[in-house]
Amino acid sequence: MTTNDTRTIAIVALAGVAILAALWMLAISPKRDERTQVKANVAAQEARLQTAQTQLASFEAAKKQFPVKLAELKRLDEAVPARGAISSLLRQLQRRAKVRNSNLRLVALKSAAPTQGTTAGVTTPGATVGPNGLAALPFEFEFSGEYFDLRDILATVRRSVSVRKDKVKVSGRLLTIDSVKFTRADPASSRTKATLTATAYIAPDGAATPEPPAAATPATPATPTGGS
Repeated sequence: MTTNDTRTIAIVALAGVAILAALWMLAISPKRDERTQVKANVAAQEARLQTAQTQLASFEAAKKQFPVKLAELKRLDEAVPARGAISSLLRQLQRRAKVRNSNLRLVALKSAAPTQGTTAGVTTPGATVGPNGLAALPFEFEFSGEYFDLRDILATVRRSVSVRKDKVKVSGRLLTIDSVKFTRADPASSRTKATLTATAYIAPDGAATPEPPAAATPATPATPTGGS
C-alpha cells in the first residue's frame, strides 16, 4: 500500500467521523434532549394525576360524610336555633315531659349583663352576645301543677343536650336552669307553684327577620298539651 493510498484511507476515515459527528449534532443529540423533556413532562403529568386522585378520594370521603354532617348541623340548629322563641320552647318542654295537668308560662325576659360581646347583630330583644359568639337569653317562667311534673320537666331539660364519648346528643333546645323558687298558695293542695330563671342560647348567625319583642308582663297561661 502506497503512501497515497494511506492518505486516502485516512481522509475517508476522517470524512466518515465528520459525517457521524454531523449526524449526532443534527439528529441524535436533539432526540436525546427531546427524550429528557418528554420524561419531565411525563413526571409532571403523573404528579398532576396523583394530586387529582388524592383530591378525588378526599371528595368521595367528604361526600360520604356530608349526610352525617348535615344531620349534625340540623341537631345543633335544634339545640341552638337562630331565634329565641321562648314561648314555643316552653310548649315543647311541656309536650316532651308529657305534662298534662300542669302549666308553664313566660313571666319575663331578663336582660343579661353585657360581657365582652354586645347586642349588635342580635335579633331577639334581651339577648346578649358572649365572647364565644353565642347569644344568651335569660328569662323567667312560672310553673303551676304537680311536683312530679316539674321534676319531669327538669329531667327533660337535662337530657335535651348531652355529651357522651365526645359525641353531642341533641333531643331539644339547649337550656340551663339558673334557679328555682317554690311557693304554695294552699298548703292543703298537692299542686306546686314555682318560679324558675333559665337561659336559652341563640346561634351567632341570627335570623334575617327580627323577632317581635316579648311582653315583660305575665302572659296568658299556655294551654296544657299531651305528650307526643
